[in-house]
Amino acid sequence: MSYFQSLLSGLGNFGNIAAIAVIILGTLLGVFVGVVPGLGGIVLLVVLLPFLYHMNPVVALALLLASHSAIYYAGSTTAILINTPGAPESAATAIDGYAMTQKGQVGRALGISAAATSYGGLIGALAILVAIPVMVPLINIFHPPEYFFLTILAVVLIGQLQSGSPTKGIISGLFGFLLSFVGAAASTGTLRYTFGSLGLYNGLNIVAVAIGLFAISQMFILFASNRSVVGTENVRLNRREVWGSVGGGVKELLQHKWLATKSAAIGIMCGVIPGIGSTAANFLSYGYAMRSSKNPELYGTGIPEGIVAPESSSISKEAGSLIPTIALGIPNGPAMAILLAAFSILGLQPGASMLKDHLPLVFWMVIVLAVASILASVLGLALAPILAKITVIPGRVLVPFVLVLAAIGTFATTTELLQVVVMMIMGAIGLVMRRNNYSLPAVIVGVVLGATAEDNLILTIKIFSWRFIERPITDLIILAIIAVIVFGVRRSRQQKALGVGLPGTPVAQNVAEDPSPISKGELIFDIAWVVGSAAYVIIGSRYPAPASTGPVWLGGAMFIVGVIQLIGAFVPKLRGVTHGTRPDFLNMPQSPINTEPMGAPSGDGAASSGSGLMSAAMTVEQVEEDLETTLMEPVESKVGEAKRQGFAVLLAAILLAAIYIFGYEIGAPLWTLGYFLFVRRWKIPQSVAAAVAILLAFYAMSLLLTSVIFPTGIL
Repeated sequence: MSYFQSLLSGLGNFGNIAAIAVIILGTLLGVFVGVVPGLGGIVLLVVLLPFLYHMNPVVALALLLASHSAIYYAGSTTAILINTPGAPESAATAIDGYAMTQKGQVGRALGISAAATSYGGLIGALAILVAIPVMVPLINIFHPPEYFFLTILAVVLIGQLQSGSPTKGIISGLFGFLLSFVGAAASTGTLRYTFGSLGLYNGLNIVAVAIGLFAISQMFILFASNRSVVGTENVRLNRREVWGSVGGGVKELLQHKWLATKSAAIGIMCGVIPGIGSTAANFLSYGYAMRSSKNPELYGTGIPEGIVAPESSSISKEAGSLIPTIALGIPNGPAMAILLAAFSILGLQPGASMLKDHLPLVFWMVIVLAVASILASVLGLALAPILAKITVIPGRVLVPFVLVLAAIGTFATTTELLQVVVMMIMGAIGLVMRRNNYSLPAVIVGVVLGATAEDNLILTIKIFSWRFIERPITDLIILAIIAVIVFGVRRSRQQKALGVGLPGTPVAQNVAEDPSPISKGELIFDIAWVVGSAAYVIIGSRYPAPASTGPVWLGGAMFIVGVIQLIGAFVPKLRGVTHGTRPDFLNMPQSPINTEPMGAPSGDGAASSGSGLMSAAMTVEQVEEDLETTLMEPVESKVGEAKRQGFAVLLAAILLAAIYIFGYEIGAPLWTLGYFLFVRRWKIPQSVAAAVAILLAFYAMSLLLTSVIFPTGIL
């Protein structure tokens, strides 16, 4: 099928009523979830994964990408309305967006945001359409050594993106690889690390792992925050004022069309290059706009350019991220890692086969991303008055519903109660990894690419042996891996010297300059990596070759990096590389995102008006963690925070026990009733209503998935 035939075939999917319906549904879901800080778009994507098993790829990918695209405009809406970004990527918009709201120009700000977001989505889609013909011939030059080291490059890049140190990022990715080796080996059928459990014969289900790491761990954190998601601040909007702003937003965009185009291009480049990150794109666009402006001092005071720049790169960077994800299987962030998981569920293999055999589907994904960005802007404007009210829902009200629905969805996907247990265990592991600044996206990337890494490692050893180093492309990829690690080490040292955080935010002034002493909890975690990986290698070495290849080689790499991590706990000079700098949670003030100009002097006069782009580039890697901390309640002590999170884990364990004893139909509503009666201390009618809502959700799931028989319990 030719390029234009594939394009027309992709466009033809709009004749599918189900596809159109899920685009609208996904956009609505993304808009509503995107306004809730602390919940996050990744949570929505992983919760949707179980539903993909029974879907056509056209419909399934439309649902995911529409939801993903809508999240960003919704996050910008709350950033503008109440200075609280629904997603870390929207923080740059809050700087001038909220300042414009404070000047009484909320409608104007929303209009500019809607127009710029839609424009960026269209530019990003056009960029992919141009890039696709170039990608196919490039993919054909890759062989097993290149594919193996590309998987290593992927986990190293993603690991450096959101981890506290270079070694933590590498450990995160290798941990994902080791998780992927559980179950029957694809090469020989040898059962590995199942310990006689039938529920693990097919390995750890990607849905269970993804929901546990992202959604469940986030619920534990949200429970521990012990407050409403954004506090008590509320905004009243006039619907006529909001809709009247659309024309003005388009006019403002046309006045700054070159800035919007350049910002969209920055977003695309940040998306194409794995490891830069989605948050970086928006802040680099903002920094470029400020540095290239004739009046940089006006940024942060509420000017249109301060919204046009970050919003134009918002969706374009996601379009750019599709290029390495589809062509090489290298995701540029958590969302694309979840998309890889969706590919695995749908039986799609990124790379040459996808660009050759499923090119119409690739075009369809691009079209959905562009259309959903426009639809999200329209729906976001229409629902803006309602969205402002959703942001004050208490976090602890959301937690039980997400936990129960995740338990239902995971079982519906796997029909194994053990996989639900795996999900909760991964939630607890994800919580500990979050607390110690490990990279959860790198874990998911490792799980998704583990089979690819092992298969190509086996082929590389058999076919090339050590002669793979004679291949120029392989050498370039190895050099890229080394460069990423070296850059990570340098960045970690710079952060230790300069402090971490977005200039002007509370986090920037609350970083522990000396990473020592290492807490007992973190030391125990370091020891666990070494002991666990050593045991993993010993067990793996007993499997017959080639089933032992992946566990021994990659498990051995994990052991080596784990030893370096452990040494760093006792060698102060090495701690900046192994443990990094950490936010000082004890002294973190409760404050929304600072809307002072990035170049404006701070209280102590330390900031420089010329920092702009360079400051954004040097510090933006940590902004997602900074924002997560800022959006949560500042805890009185780490001990108090840990206790609340531990109690949340206990509640999840009680939910599992209730399901095991009474089954889903009785256990889930019963646990929900007890939660709201004794934890939330609601009145009986309200608690019963919540339990009934869970019961109705269970019945709805049962009707949709008639082939799934849910457990009835042991009683």
